[in-house]
Amino acid sequence: MTELKDVMEKTQELIIAPTCCDALRKKAQTWLKSIGTDNERAAAVDFINEVEEDIVPIDKLIEKAEAMGNQELLAHAKDVKAKGGKYCDCPACTLAAQILEMKDLVLDNTANDKILEGLQIIVTQLDQQSGGHLIQSRIFASQGLNKLAKKYAEHSEEERGYVIKCIDRIIDLGGEVKLEDKKSAPVCKDAEDFLKYDLQVSIDGLKWLAGLVRLAQSDLTTFGILSDYYKDEEKDMYETQQQLDLIQMIGKQNWLALQI
Repeated sequence: MTELKDVMEKTQELIIAPTCCDALRKKAQTWLKSIGTDNERAAAVDFINEVEEDIVPIDKLIEKAEAMGNQELLAHAKDVKAKGGKYCDCPACTLAAQILEMKDLVLDNTANDKILEGLQIIVTQLDQQSGGHLIQSRIFASQGLNKLAKKYAEHSEEERGYVIKCIDRIIDLGGEVKLEDKKSAPVCKDAEDFLKYDLQVSIDGLKWLAGLVRLAQSDLTTFGILSDYYKDEEKDMYETQQQLDLIQMIGKQNWLALQI
């Protein structure tokens, strides 16, 4: 059974092959270094794309030999084609052809598992965050801060929508949705304290989410869901920071008056 290590060995051979071009050699090295990191999926896509671009089809080699008037190369290329060869049989092209036969291992290596794991983390943590925002909404409503109450009620509903999208995507990808334990989170009676807490949650969450978005870039459906979620979270982060800045500018009591 072919395993990832077999592709890695072929890639190492490709790197030192005398006919390997510099662009392909660099992409191969980058992919090998990326294995096990958040950049693995992107590097794998770049590597395979470069392999497909640089490998020389046998008909193209025949055309090149004819244009050059190289009868020896032409005869060899025609012989390769007559024996069923699809590509040039130089060391680099031979290895490239073998790697292309195993490209699914390169592209799918743990990426799907990592994406599923990330989607599950969002389901668990965002469900908790949605519930937290709903609780804060009701607390702010009880304090007469109706604008804040409405804002966080809307946040809660929007976040629940992303939870549903992520659940559906896990199912579509053949994963198993889990109902996991959730960590406790603070409930704040003071609006400014909550804004500070919520801002830090956004900052930390966006750093992690950016890696997952990059990992999913070749899965267009998942990429679309995660990109939209990232944009919404980033917008919320900026808005929260603006409100904290406003508190510093006009004073907390004046700011609270604006939230009634």
